[in-house]
Amino acid sequence: MKEKNLSIEFMRIIAIFLTLMIHVSNIFIRSYGHISNTSFFVGALYNSIARICVPIFFMISGALLINGEYSRGKYLKRIKKFIIILAFWSIIYFVINVIRGGSNNIVKAIFYTLFNTEYTSKHLWFMYAIIGLYIALPFIQKMCKNLTREEENLFMILWVSICGLSIIYTPVIKAITGHTLEVLYPIPLINAAYYLGYFVCGHIIYERIKNIKLEKKYNFWCIMTYILSVLIMATLTYFLSVSNNKLTTTMLWYRGILIILESFSMFILILINEKKFKSKHIETLGGLSFGVYLIHAIFLFLIKDNINITDYNPLWAIPVITIVIYATSVISSYILKKIPIIKSLI
Repeated sequence: MKEKNLSIEFMRIIAIFLTLMIHVSNIFIRSYGHISNTSFFVGALYNSIARICVPIFFMISGALLINGEYSRGKYLKRIKKFIIILAFWSIIYFVINVIRGGSNNIVKAIFYTLFNTEYTSKHLWFMYAIIGLYIALPFIQKMCKNLTREEENLFMILWVSICGLSIIYTPVIKAITGHTLEVLYPIPLINAAYYLGYFVCGHIIYERIKNIKLEKKYNFWCIMTYILSVLIMATLTYFLSVSNNKLTTTMLWYRGILIILESFSMFILILINEKKFKSKHIETLGGLSFGVYLIHAIFLFLIKDNINITDYNPLWAIPVITIVIYATSVISSYILKKIPIIKSLI
């Protein structure tokens, strides 16, 4: 059996924990106007810290899959597996949604569940995106394996500048002209799907780093880039929301330049410190991460339906609730993996 890269497994753990933190902190930032500005800023700060989670997941997938060899059997098996998992958990969350007082129009719900998360749970959106990338994987592999280093650089520059900087030049153009810039025909591969950019960049960065020895000074620059990106993101989210007198999450969009910078810096930081991740616990927790992703919303719903989270100080409430949901999800995932019928669905 191929030995697992523990730095990748550590990233999975960090990414899933921060996914939970986003969902908890979202409760605070979406309560803008009903909580104090201080509580809102703290919520925005935690949210900014955690925003690397989705990009990291896409980058991990790109790093592990793009350089692999195409196999028709493995290709179809992977897609089939994830569609079955999505269908199973969509049914679970549809039932939960009905119990919580959501729609009981089964025919409509089943139809919509095939295409979106309106009647299940919004966190399942990631499954649709990753299945789409898996379907396109053979073509992405062909493209990436034939790119020269110069072409890889060009892809990253174009993606970061056109996709990442759009959250800056779009509002600037609106402020100057009074009109919203709507790109009806985005550039394929570059601006049409931000997660494809993370997928490809994860592959490029991973392949380059594993073949060179980076000096420890890069640790400092990665940490500083991450911290500055977080602080700028949280501060701008706060001031934009206050000035607009409504929640404004432009800086929290996953395709934004600040999230790209913080995600790249954390991805690189963990990869260049691979030797520090030599623990069986990392491998165990990393293997449970997908199950935690699938099941955690159940515990989040239980807390939201029974506790008014915004009554508490977000400085401690967000991390404590995140830890509670993570711990219960890990335990549940571990138990479910022991059940033969369920273990392939988690």
